[in-house]
Amino acid sequence: MLQKLGTIERQVEGIDNGRRYIMRVMPYRTVDNVIAGVVVTFVDVTQIARAEEKIGALSHDLRNRVESLETLLDLVPVGIFIAEDGNGEEIRGNRHAVELAGRPATDGKLSSMPAILPLMMHGTVVDAADQPLLKAMRTGKPIPGFEARIARTKGGSVDVMMSANPLFDELGKVRGAIAAVIDISSHKDAERNQERLLHELQHRVKNILATVTALTSRMVRSSGTLNDFASAFHARLQAMARTHELLASYQWGGADLEKLVRATLSPYGGKEGQSLVVQGEPFQLNASAAATLGLVFFELASNAAKYGALSTEKGRVEVSWRVDGSQMLSIAWKESGGPRVKEPSKTSFGTTFIQQSLEYELGGNVDLRFKRAGLECLLSIPLPKSAMIDYLSLPAPGKV
Repeated sequence: MLQKLGTIERQVEGIDNGRRYIMRVMPYRTVDNVIAGVVVTFVDVTQIARAEEKIGALSHDLRNRVESLETLLDLVPVGIFIAEDGNGEEIRGNRHAVELAGRPATDGKLSSMPAILPLMMHGTVVDAADQPLLKAMRTGKPIPGFEARIARTKGGSVDVMMSANPLFDELGKVRGAIAAVIDISSHKDAERNQERLLHELQHRVKNILATVTALTSRMVRSSGTLNDFASAFHARLQAMARTHELLASYQWGGADLEKLVRATLSPYGGKEGQSLVVQGEPFQLNASAAATLGLVFFELASNAAKYGALSTEKGRVEVSWRVDGSQMLSIAWKESGGPRVKEPSKTSFGTTFIQQSLEYELGGNVDLRFKRAGLECLLSIPLPKSAMIDYLSLPAPGKV
């Protein structure tokens, strides 16, 4: 110090009491500006030092807590948006929130994004003033259960429910807001599916009642006795029940054609490769077509069990289908190995039912051939254009 003529200052600690001091050593000058010695002073800074240590520990703890909070926000399956700038020009979101908005997310970090979210209700963009996060900041009141759709930046949208709460400073002034966003797409899809099923159920019930009424009036005229009527009517109701059970397994969205054929023939003991051969590309029928064809197949199967191929051990039924270039679904029913077939002298109830069902319900036609080797029946059903496209782009099933 005497060589450099400067002041030395350093922090020292007491040996016995553990207190801390700022020691300053300065040169002492005479009135003639001659250095005659040094002046040593000690300032007790124990409280300041301890306060600094505590601040450092608190800062470290705060950093750890912030990191833990950001990690937690990154893990929760709920979108979190936070606005803290007071004017709501920019918000930050956790990974799930950013993904809901269709933006690239950074793991473990809150990502910044524009405060005005791409929210839509009933096909209309939600104004900034009505968006939950900004509205909570503006009004200082919670905004619960706000349902909308978020339009994603890469296309598409997702159904969400948002709840927002304002954040206040120590003076009670709004300093920001926080919002929780939940993906409710599956819930909304379930609601829409439930509405569709309810509508379909109402439609099905009306159709069932109409079908039963028509069957009853036709069968009463063609049945010889009450017992004949009861037996035939019961069998047809069972056929309808099997078809509806199959449709219910598809939630009334339609039914697979192969499964429909097998379900119809199952009561008659048809074994694959022996008395029954079913072949054709995967094809999805809509509910209406499946219900109609279920009864048509029943008429053919019950006739085969009484008079045709299924009435003997060596009899065989082959059912196949294809879609041709004229956008027609062709279903072929071919019997062999049964009793010799003779063309009936008059049209039976079953034949009339098959012809009218194809014509009036499906807009198709029937070609019945009473060959000696066995009955052959060709069902031709026109397809909508969309069904033709679906069918030819397999493995997606076709529809009729």
